[in-house]
Amino acid sequence: MFVGLCPVVVLGSTAGLFVYPHTKLGVRVSSNLVKIIGVIAWATKRKLQYFGIIVAVIILFVVVPFYMFIYEAPTCFDNLKNGGEQGIDCGGSCRLLCTTQIAKPVSRWDPRVFEVTPGNYSVIAYLENPNVNGTVTIAPYTFKLYDKENTLVYERSGTTFIPKGETFAIFEGDIQTGERVPTRATFDFNGLLVWEREVTPLPDISVINKALSGEDSSPRVDATVKNDSRSRVSNLELVAIVYDGSGNAIGVSRTFIDNLEKGETKQIVFTWPRPFQTKGEVCEAPVDVVLVIDRSGSMDDLGATPPQPLTDVKQAAISFVNQLGEEDRVALATFANDATRPIDFELASDFGAVRKAIDAVSILGGEVQNTNIADGLLVAWEELLSARHRVDAGKVVVMLTDGVATRPLNSRDERYPENYALQIANQTKLEGIGLFSIGLGKEVNVNFLKSLASSSDEAYFAPTTKDLASIYKQIATKICKKKPAVIEVLHKIYPPSYVVQ
Repeated sequence: MFVGLCPVVVLGSTAGLFVYPHTKLGVRVSSNLVKIIGVIAWATKRKLQYFGIIVAVIILFVVVPFYMFIYEAPTCFDNLKNGGEQGIDCGGSCRLLCTTQIAKPVSRWDPRVFEVTPGNYSVIAYLENPNVNGTVTIAPYTFKLYDKENTLVYERSGTTFIPKGETFAIFEGDIQTGERVPTRATFDFNGLLVWEREVTPLPDISVINKALSGEDSSPRVDATVKNDSRSRVSNLELVAIVYDGSGNAIGVSRTFIDNLEKGETKQIVFTWPRPFQTKGEVCEAPVDVVLVIDRSGSMDDLGATPPQPLTDVKQAAISFVNQLGEEDRVALATFANDATRPIDFELASDFGAVRKAIDAVSILGGEVQNTNIADGLLVAWEELLSARHRVDAGKVVVMLTDGVATRPLNSRDERYPENYALQIANQTKLEGIGLFSIGLGKEVNVNFLKSLASSSDEAYFAPTTKDLASIYKQIATKICKKKPAVIEVLHKIYPPSYVVQ
């Protein structure tokens, strides 16, 4: 047994050491433990301080110099594929787009050549950029112009800007070719185009109030350009294309606006020095026309060599044929005692041949040649109901006479020549055939000719042959329901630093 001592129980726990100091020895043990723990804590703290100093020295003298002088972070200009790029320095976060991300511009129609004046031409390429976020700041290109022998006539190169997701035009003007006549053109971009990502919204530019005037002399297109964007727009190029009623481009021109303020509108004008080679308006539908001409004996009452008024009538009829459209067809029927059978000239688009047939019309010799208007109308009606008539074409008869109807005869009805002609005319109109009548001279029956026609407005009267050309022109205009010309104005906004050529 130990005298004066009590057992000391030391219990270990997660909370620390617990000593029951019931004796002096217990007090000493507890005090020593506290000192030991303090020494350990101080040593650990000192070690941590040393470790921190060592780490700081390593960072300061090793890591920092490495990142400053040796390490190179991935960039879009390091000629390597890294950092999420889809190709070398393209795609991902890079501004440049990879070739796999873009589609080539699409040509909406073949490049067109337009003669401005003899020996002076302009050319246009009509393109669409299908890349909604891809642009090309500098796009070099080349136009080549060829003649009908496929010989290179002229070559011109330039640069342009390709806007994102837009239809745009590339125009070149003042192309001087001398006596050589270009008939077609080709267009190509030169080399590999550098595509860049562009997510900035496009400015809101609109072109309104487009109008074509002076088509028969010096064509002119007037329009209004409006800037509905939130800021000023600069370097604005505008290209006007004029199409005829069939959708064929017949004229092109270009102009520029340096600055267009927010909310501002400006008037623009495109001009051409001479009429377009093709009219802007064309007929909505083709027409099948039968010209019916009186060749009775009275058609030489004003002269025999040449027979007048027949000669002037034929010239006026030829002028009518010249005013028909390329899609129209024409036939010729003549009459005196009877109409010519088979018809003088069947429906055809060979205008040269029909002009010759008209020129060959003559007054038959021998017996007296009377006026059988009914038979002339009947032959025309039959021709327009034949297989030669096109379903999609209009049907028109234009009949000219210089007298009153005298044939066929009917002993029970002295007015039978006119009544029978009216009967044929009514049948003709019931078939949807437009009927125009022309009375030449002072011996015609005005009311009768008005009744023959589709309406009184389709009946014309020419006191002399000098009036015929004008009348035929009016009829040619009436039978052609016009489709108006279409005007398209494409705009392109060049970057501020771009020098527009």
